[in-house]
Amino acid sequence: MKLLTDREYLGLTVPFMLSTMTQPLMGAVNTAVMGQLPDPKYIAAVSLGAILFNNLYWLFGFLRVSTTGYAAQAHGAADQRLSMLAFFKPLVLAVIISLLCILLQKPIVDCYLGMIGAAADVNYLTRRYYYILIWGAPLTFFNYVALGWLMGQARVRASVFQQVSMNVLNMLLSVCFVFGLHLQIEGVAYASLLSQLYGALLGAGLMHHYGNFDYSKLPWGELLDWRQFIGMLQVNANLMIRTACLLTVNNIIAAVGASLGTVVLAANAVLLQLKDIMSYLIDGMANGAAIFSGKAVGSKDRQLFDETIRMTYKWLLVLALLLMGGYYLTSTQCIRLFTSIQEVIAMAQTYELYVLFYPVCAGVGMVLYGVFCGATRTAPVRNMMLIALAVFYLLQHFLVPVWGNSGLWLALLGFMLAQSIVLTIFLKGLIKHIFY
Repeated sequence: MKLLTDREYLGLTVPFMLSTMTQPLMGAVNTAVMGQLPDPKYIAAVSLGAILFNNLYWLFGFLRVSTTGYAAQAHGAADQRLSMLAFFKPLVLAVIISLLCILLQKPIVDCYLGMIGAAADVNYLTRRYYYILIWGAPLTFFNYVALGWLMGQARVRASVFQQVSMNVLNMLLSVCFVFGLHLQIEGVAYASLLSQLYGALLGAGLMHHYGNFDYSKLPWGELLDWRQFIGMLQVNANLMIRTACLLTVNNIIAAVGASLGTVVLAANAVLLQLKDIMSYLIDGMANGAAIFSGKAVGSKDRQLFDETIRMTYKWLLVLALLLMGGYYLTSTQCIRLFTSIQEVIAMAQTYELYVLFYPVCAGVGMVLYGVFCGATRTAPVRNMMLIALAVFYLLQHFLVPVWGNSGLWLALLGFMLAQSIVLTIFLKGLIKHIFY
């Protein structure tokens, strides 16, 4: 059989890396815009608001991840019926989830801010941000499903264009609304909401063009069969547990940062944005690995699966070295791009070194997560994250009282390293389960 080449692998993964990087850049621009205002409470509020929406959206991120896996397997099997089911089944779930988010918006924000315990002025600004942007939940979840299907079907240009154009629009609108119209934190929220609307309209157009579905042959019996939904929900439930663990870590980081003061919370927000840029670049590679592994499973091609793992490890090493080198040379300048407040800059510089080691600790776990999701084998992902969460909890419990914010960052690195180690151990079992 034909071997997977570097050109084929990079031809798929690099566009995804570049497009997924626009997602943290969107948050980075929001943080940077707020960082030019004279009070650190604005950075802190946007940071808490972003974490709150991460709680909502990442918890249901399986709508994209599992859709990519199922669509990739349908693509590998060249099955139009499976292709339609891969889109419409998660779309049903997306509608239900988005309606619940709208109906429960007040208790959600009340519970979250009560748990975090930030300063009153920060809480007030976070609420203003949240009550605008929550109306974008239906748009976001539809975008997840459409993007997941396009990615799984290897529609690289379409999925990249959707992500990049939406996020670039968000960045431009944020700058215009805050500095041009002086809307402050509301400007950032309205910019995100309008970009989500644009993304949903574009996603609908792309699905109409590339889906080319014959709706007369849509298998309504299978689409509404609760037994088939159970199988999909089991895959998604494992991903939800994984995401819930990740969000638990993010919320602990926010709560500990808030307890150490608004300046520490703002400094952590800046450093976490730099970490997220690295994370999403690696996640782009994981998306490519998910598509190749899903295609290998759908076509029962063990050689393609092995080549996917080999290529992923090789190019992950290159990416990690580039990220670490670039960050080492430019970390101080990057921090200053986010804020002009000197006390926040000084605090961020105190802890900037921890971000340097993020790619080494997190890289393997993130790309293997893509491999497992492409194969739609998510129970090992769930088990891995439960183990990693236990590691994080123990580390922060013992290290934060001694080393403060440094202990918090060490716990985060330990959390990511645990994911990499455990999924590496689980990989052999995945191969045995699929191909033997």
